[in-house]
Amino acid sequence: MAQVKAVFELPVRDNDGRDLAAEIRAAEAEVYRRFGGWRRRGTVKGTYRMPDGTQAFDETADYAVLLDADRVPELEQVLRDFRAGTKQESIYLEVTPDVDARKVR
Repeated sequence: MAQVKAVFELPVRDNDGRDLAAEIRAAEAEVYRRFGGWRRRGTVKGTYRMPDGTQAFDETADYAVLLDADRVPELEQVLRDFRAGTKQESIYLEVTPDVDARKVR
């Protein structure tokens, strides 16, 4: 099965300013349980246009995980579950197909 690299971003604060650390820990635990690991690549800041046209600023925890391509729907469900516990409209997910990742020993 071909592996893919999935990059996703979890907001550190909800739209109302509430800290999402507990929700992030739960998502991390679920990604680990299902896929055997994850890599937090840091915290990033960005901006996007809200549906009403206003500009929103975001600070997110940036993650990467390698998984079999046919398991991407499982990761999407973890992200949906995270989003359901927040006031977020969506969670960013980027999937890069056919990744050649190796552990060099």
